[in-house]
Amino acid sequence: MDKKKSLLIDCSDAAKCCDKKQYNEASVTEKLKMLLHLIYCKKCRKYSSHNNRLTELINQSKLQTCTENEKKIWKEKIEKEITNI
Repeated sequence: MDKKKSLLIDCSDAAKCCDKKQYNEASVTEKLKMLLHLIYCKKCRKYSSHNNRLTELINQSKLQTCTENEKKIWKEKIEKEITNI
């Protein structure tokens, strides 16, 4: 009975595992616990589905980050605009 109880998690823990899985930070045990939870929880299945879709869309978007120099220039422009108000 103790082993069975240790595999069951609540919705908040399942959401944390789902988020960690999205960023490849979840352990095999966490993934297993989440999958077992998803079997009987419709709300968490929906959350997991949306989370997976979001990950797919982000990966497809081919987002690029700004360089530190670009960020510095933008910050200076913003600060200049704020002081001119």
